[in-house]
Amino acid sequence: MCLSIPYQIKEIKGDKAIVSLASGKKRKINLNLLTGVKIGDWILSLNNFATQKITDTEAQEIIKLYNHE
Repeated sequence: MCLSIPYQIKEIKGDKAIVSLASGKKRKINLNLLTGVKIGDWILSLNNFATQKITDTEAQEIIKLYNHE
């Protein structure tokens, strides 16, 4: 089973984005599967590809589930 992880976009450079987990850890992901994303948006990532844009509320709910809060 694969889990998509919520990240917030911090920088965009071409088809790549620097994203951050709620913990602050950053990584680079590919944006080729999405259009219309911007800095500050929350996305779901699977295998270093952004797969879906989500709302801030959805991101916070997922983060709470991961943290068992």
